[in-house]
Amino acid sequence: MTLQSSLNRPANLQPACLSNSLASSNETIITPIVQNCGDDGDGILILTEDGQCVESNSSARCMCDRINQDFPSTSSVPQEIWNTCQILIDSRKSFPNHLTATESELKLKQSHCHVRIRARWFNRGDRPYILVILENQKQSKEILAITEAIRYGLSPREVDVWILHRIGYSYQEIAAELHIALNTVKKHMKNTYAKQQMVMIIEESYTKSLASQESFVHKMGINLSRKMLAG
Repeated sequence: MTLQSSLNRPANLQPACLSNSLASSNETIITPIVQNCGDDGDGILILTEDGQCVESNSSARCMCDRINQDFPSTSSVPQEIWNTCQILIDSRKSFPNHLTATESELKLKQSHCHVRIRARWFNRGDRPYILVILENQKQSKEILAITEAIRYGLSPREVDVWILHRIGYSYQEIAAELHIALNTVKKHMKNTYAKQQMVMIIEESYTKSLASQESFVHKMGINLSRKMLAG
């Protein structure tokens, strides 16, 4: 996997587990609301208080399928998502004037995805709904890894290894994914950590040098002011 391929790699789309629920739903929510909320790639679900899915976008359906791969559920909405919604519902009963949103994080082993689940109340007409936002943090972790790779000056293969490491792959999984030996993975990681340490030392040295210069200029200004007052 190269730096370019990591940016262009398509998602492993699965059949949407919410399709049947949506097709049979008689509820009507303005679809553009869901589409606009999910412009940045987040999954969007709008649920009723009894757990029925009224509206969703394709990203949400894909993420729900991935969640069901790790946490099988017979419900149209994965139990791991509904648990977060249930906290929101229960909190309103106990503290009606306080908690208006809940969130949790879920790590998926099979797809190496880190999903952030956020739920809050969404009022439409005379009935409250639950708006669920599913943020796939895998992409943000990839972008962070690429930024770090540029900062540390990593080689192309070190970049490949570092991205997978940042996503959450074990050394053994990285070796299998890139078709390289485990010792090679360890060597690349050792080199990366060494480069990371070197960059941190240089940046720390620069920060201290800059602070020292600012202190020197400040003292010179004070001494000059004193001389002017004395004169």
